[in-house]
Amino acid sequence: METEVIIGIAQIVTSIATLVVAIFLAGQLMIQRRSLAIAHQDAERELAFSSRNTINSILLARLTSDGLASVVSRGFENMDSITEPSERLRFTGYMRQCYQAFIMEWSVGGSQIEKVEFRERMERLFVPLGGRQYYLRAGREIVKIRSQELSQMFDELYEVYEGNPVSV
Repeated sequence: METEVIIGIAQIVTSIATLVVAIFLAGQLMIQRRSLAIAHQDAERELAFSSRNTINSILLARLTSDGLASVVSRGFENMDSITEPSERLRFTGYMRQCYQAFIMEWSVGGSQIEKVEFRERMERLFVPLGGRQYYLRAGREIVKIRSQELSQMFDELYEVYEGNPVSV
């Protein structure tokens, strides 16, 4: 009889110890989950900052390079006015980098991105004729494979400034 009591007490003590360990591990999982959420948020912020930095670097390159500024200005007026292959490459490279940076910002920003402010910044690519020409010739394909919502926004901007729907 004594052994049954001792076995019973041992089982109770073991059960209590198991419960304490389970509670401790559950607490650790909750702490880890919060830490991961904070780390994820920090990573998103870092990516957003990096994306905005890339956009600023692209714009700074245009402002500090007379050659690039000249080519981009002429390209914005009309892409067809750029006949020199190296200048066309500079203009299309500049535009491609702008698109990639904005797409990255959109992808990273997700639901956090201020859509009205983002759209206003994107408009700057559609106001000039050359910006719309680039969109039709290459930009639309770049955007279309990345985001349906972004593609719709770009199509709307194109239509507003071109006055016609995007011709597919």
